Amino acid sequence: MEQRDQEDHGLETLAGRGPRVTGFALPRRTVLRGAGVLMALPWLEAMAQAVPAAQSAATTPLRRLLYVYVPNGVKLDEWRADIPVAGEGRKRAPVAGEYELKELKPLLEPLRPFANHLTVLRGLAHDKARANGDGPGDHARAAATFLTGVQPLKTEGRVRLGVSADQLAASTVGGATRIRSMALGTERGRSSGQCDSGYACAYSGNISWESEHTPAAKEVNPQRAFDRLFRGADASQSVEVRKSRAERRRSLLDYVRKESKALGKRLGSADRARVDEYETGLRELERQLDFANAAHVDSVPDAARPDGAMETFREHARLLSEVTALAFQADVTRIATIMFGNEGSGRRYTEVGVRGAHHSISHHSGDKDKLRDIGKINRLHMESFAYLMDRLHTLEGPGGGALIDHSMVVYGSGIAEGNRHDHHDLPMVLLAGEGTGIKGQRTVAFERGTPVNDLHLGLLSKMGVVDAKLGDGRGPLKI
Repeated sequence: MEQRDQEDHGLETLAGRGPRVTGFALPRRTVLRGAGVLMALPWLEAMAQAVPAAQSAATTPLRRLLYVYVPNGVKLDEWRADIPVAGEGRKRAPVAGEYELKELKPLLEPLRPFANHLTVLRGLAHDKARANGDGPGDHARAAATFLTGVQPLKTEGRVRLGVSADQLAASTVGGATRIRSMALGTERGRSSGQCDSGYACAYSGNISWESEHTPAAKEVNPQRAFDRLFRGADASQSVEVRKSRAERRRSLLDYVRKESKALGKRLGSADRARVDEYETGLRELERQLDFANAAHVDSVPDAARPDGAMETFREHARLLSEVTALAFQADVTRIATIMFGNEGSGRRYTEVGVRGAHHSISHHSGDKDKLRDIGKINRLHMESFAYLMDRLHTLEGPGGGALIDHSMVVYGSGIAEGNRHDHHDLPMVLLAGEGTGIKGQRTVAFERGTPVNDLHLGLLSKMGVVDAKLGDGRGPLKI
């Protein structure tokens, strides 16, 4: 071909046109710059993974894991079921045990059609969302710890956290699908600056973390999420063209791998770690090349692509829910997170008659008008979640039956009640199908202070992730 496409040109910068790597002939910064080119390629942004069709879940349904996060806590008196409690004042806590779910409080009423899948969770806490000597910043810590259980580093210009539960699942079992996991949200995050009392903005805008320094890329545009999941590189290209491009990339990857290994032998331990990380990226790219032609999912029609109309929160959440349900149905991914808002969000929900900023009115100090508005926001969030659950209940899974039959979905917040910023007895619900072995129609209360990470570890074990280590988690909860 006289003119190579953009992706191949980017690879050639490292492997073809630069000086050949022999020992230290190639400067270290060139290798890292080459790695940056590789990771930034549009065709590779998805970091999509796949397995041969013979190993797909077409005949054997496998489990799915989804986390949905809501910011700023909830109106607890309209959430918590009436079960026995013990203790005095703020030390009051539900008595541990399992209780039949006889009624749904107003905020959970939209989930009534799915009550046989519903477990209301009580007693779970995030100790690492508390100050623990770090001062204010509960909102940043709430989101940061939700799936990690790790105290975030509070210092200007630096981020340090831990791998999140969804990414543990993705690294262990996510390779069974073309996309290991996806992170979605209704509000964009910021990768720089401070957003909550000295904490980096990355903490407030992300719940999914690939490493202690790197959040998973969150997509807020439903159209782009759809294209990444179902249309791959360029749907207009023929299979032959895509195959030819994949073969060229493979030959370049083979060359780059060989040269990076030679370079790694001459480096110190810190730089070798960087080269190892680079090698991991190469292996991920190679896996995608193995299944490049699977990027276009013919079972999902063009008519299903979101039209981009997102004038309200409800519509935005609906479109993200559609994309998530379709991704599960097509078995493109089995692991996902959705943030219904960044923690500390000041969104104004005028669609339900709330003009005040969410974060501001969550500090209600008992004001009846603000409490009414918080209830309206909470209800809107729950109705949007119920829509997602309806899609999982309605759509048929790859192996037959409804998607919900083999799904585990957690909905909740890292703050219990926005006015006090409590992080114990957090508002959380779990919806799971019979294929997961989890019963519904109940409230399960755990001992006061039980780490949320114990719940995550319990769900991870049902995903086939064994002996996992997660933040302050002690061990899998029996749920």
